Amino acid sequence: MKLRIQILLVWLVIMAKVEVAAADDFFDAYQKEFAFLEAERKALKKRIDEVENETNKKEAAAKKELSVLQSQLLAIHNRADSIEMDLDETARDNTDMEERQDMLKETLARAQETIEQYGFDVSAPSDNVDVQATQIVNLFKLVQQAYDMGATTAVSEGDFFLTNGKKVKGKILTIGHIAAYGISDAGGGVLAPAGSGRYKVWDKTTKKTAAMMVGGQFPSEMPIFLYESMEKPVEHKDEKSWKQIVDSGGIIAWIIVGLGAIAVLMILARVIILIVAGTRTEKLIVSVSELVRGGQMEKALAKCKKAKGAAAHVLRVTIENLHKEREKIDDIVSEAILNKAPMVDRFNTSILVAASVAPLLGLLGTVTGMISTFDIITEHGTGDPKMLSGGISEALVTTELGLIVAIPALLFGTLLSGRASAIMDAMERAALQIINIDDVKNKSVENENDAQSDGKSPRSDGGKPASESKDVPSSAGISRKPAEAAV
Repeated sequence: MKLRIQILLVWLVIMAKVEVAAADDFFDAYQKEFAFLEAERKALKKRIDEVENETNKKEAAAKKELSVLQSQLLAIHNRADSIEMDLDETARDNTDMEERQDMLKETLARAQETIEQYGFDVSAPSDNVDVQATQIVNLFKLVQQAYDMGATTAVSEGDFFLTNGKKVKGKILTIGHIAAYGISDAGGGVLAPAGSGRYKVWDKTTKKTAAMMVGGQFPSEMPIFLYESMEKPVEHKDEKSWKQIVDSGGIIAWIIVGLGAIAVLMILARVIILIVAGTRTEKLIVSVSELVRGGQMEKALAKCKKAKGAAAHVLRVTIENLHKEREKIDDIVSEAILNKAPMVDRFNTSILVAASVAPLLGLLGTVTGMISTFDIITEHGTGDPKMLSGGISEALVTTELGLIVAIPALLFGTLLSGRASAIMDAMERAALQIINIDDVKNKSVENENDAQSDGKSPRSDGGKPASESKDVPSSAGISRKPAEAAV
């Protein structure tokens, strides 16, 4: 057993020595490998640093070159914008020059037509700028001569047309180139352009004046027709009558006119009704109130029966029923006022309805006229404006007539409504005033009677009993008979 243990120990020692020797060899190999790798690392780091430095230099050079290129590109863009602006300005200048050239040609052409009317021969406008400059100078000279000619009068033989269209030969007095007078055996007078350089008599009643002027006598006041050109004819423009205006509006225009006539009649009738209903209302109220306050009921009642108007009727009904209770009197007075209300408000609603319907009819005529106008445009186009004038005239005339009817009708209707309200208020105020006066008078009489029954007769002026005083009205004249309200 011991031998085995010894052999094992020997074997372990041998193995330990072998392991130590192997470990030393491994450590030496590791150090060699580590030294090699460290040298490689340093070499790689050095190479990396060199590459980074080279890259940084190239990047800086590239950035510098890029900045230079950007500056050059910006300068090129600025130059391009400047050139483009110059081109646009040049194009505008060319356009302006072309427009001015066209305007100059048109001016020269118009001047040529105008100057030729004075008998001058002017060449056609040239496209050459130098030639145009010469033409302008010549035109200014001719214009000066034309002005000199326009400031003179001349008599010459010539033809002109009478008002009936007959062509006659006679003497023509021209005042410059703005007016003319003609005289012949068949007639004459102030002349107006007939077109194409010809004259026609504008007013045959001026024959005597024309004869005097052609004979060298110029009156202090003379009729004259001023014209601008002899090429365009001048036509008489007669004013339309009201019937022609309404006819141009069609059937709707006549309906509006009829509605307006009815509105006028209703307004006149309403004015008369309100005048009758409000006749001397304030004076009547004051006088009747004084009579009632004085106890003169019969006179007050007779005055109300004699007077005219709605307030007089309400006052009469109030006085006839003063003997009744206050609530019954109020009902009777209200009934009397309500019975007069239809008369006071008569035609009020109809007038306001006419004021509302008239513009609607005008709008209807407008729509109808525009429809007919568009129908004409659809069928014939817009080449001839005279074909469109009928529908447009109908559209505008009906609108105008509708407003002409509506505005006065609305104005008078509102004013008359205010007057009717004032009359109704006056009736209520008159009845209330009479009732209050009677209540105050009755209470005063009752107080006197109570005082007399207690032996304390109140005295007035001169020491007389109040019942005998002239200042306190007696109630003997008050009618206490039952009576119904006369409505």
